[in-house]
Amino acid sequence: MRFNSTQPAALLLAGTLLLASCGGESKDPKAQLEKLKSEQAATQAKITELEAKTGGPAEAAATPVSVMNAKPESFKSYLEVQGRVDFDQNATVGSRAAGSLTSIRVQRGDRVGKGQVLATVDASILDANMAELRTRMDLAKTIYEKQKGLWDQQIGTEVQFLQARNNYQALQRNLATLNQQRALYNVVAPFAGSVDEVLPKLGEITAPGAPVVRLTSGTGGKILVDVSEAYGNSIKAGDNAVVTIPDLGGEEIPATVRVVSRSINATSRTFTVELRLKEHTTDLRPNMVATVRIQNYSAANAMVIPVDIVQHDEQNSYVYVVAQEAGKAVAKKRIIKTGNTYNGKVEVTSGLTAEDKIISGGYQNLNEGQKVVVQGA
Repeated sequence: MRFNSTQPAALLLAGTLLLASCGGESKDPKAQLEKLKSEQAATQAKITELEAKTGGPAEAAATPVSVMNAKPESFKSYLEVQGRVDFDQNATVGSRAAGSLTSIRVQRGDRVGKGQVLATVDASILDANMAELRTRMDLAKTIYEKQKGLWDQQIGTEVQFLQARNNYQALQRNLATLNQQRALYNVVAPFAGSVDEVLPKLGEITAPGAPVVRLTSGTGGKILVDVSEAYGNSIKAGDNAVVTIPDLGGEEIPATVRVVSRSINATSRTFTVELRLKEHTTDLRPNMVATVRIQNYSAANAMVIPVDIVQHDEQNSYVYVVAQEAGKAVAKKRIIKTGNTYNGKVEVTSGLTAEDKIISGGYQNLNEGQKVVVQGA
């Protein structure tokens, strides 16, 4: 087989050019970028030429949206916190003296009156002292009466009469003091109510202040809540509230803020709010859990919209509204200012009017000026 002498040289030159071309593309990004831009320009020119021949680019389809109007309405916002049931007359009655319990005169569920003795503490030593004092006082009384009779007859000296009277009166005062001390050995009900629990057992040793009987009156029910100090300026006495007690069926009970504490708890950074129920509820029990919603804002004619249609950028909050441009409906960004938010709604303080058609559906992927079509219009 015969070869042309020029063939090897041609093949060698073609291989060299191919390698140079491939190496240039991989090692020179600038040249590669310029090539792509040139191809892009050529392609765009061809597209423009074809669009001119076919009557221009195809018009983008309008995005379907739904709209709403923000009409002025009454708007209220609430602070929701957890509270507990308490009573004005709900106390653990304790012993006022040390000793063993000699009697417990009530049991759980008993109704007692104010001042009724609930239990007694051993006071045998004090009783013995009082018996001795009464004997001495009887003698002093007899001597005093005799000295008084003699003094009335101008017999004896005035000093004898005064000493007898002073001795008798001093013993009377001592006995009165011992009677007051003796009363401390009785555990007495401070108010009328129901015995909720008897804590110690008969014969146990008790100390001053040790709890003996838990007593509740069942009246004067109230709700106590601990509120963050951040709301210190937004809650005041007289504010309306709604209380829900799950253990009583979860019905909403209207209430009113009665007292707002002025002190802040240094540990929890909260202050205590006391609420009174407007409706009398006899089934309340101490320490029941309650959900409380305290009204902290109210506006009679507020512009309110769903909070989820409000969008945000680096500087502003905004919504999309439907506007007309060249006879076509398009989406327009409207900058707004918002106020309080509650229950999925937000108050708009500026930026909207009642005539604005606010895009409430299909707004997620809209852009400024994008053509839209209102569904159901």
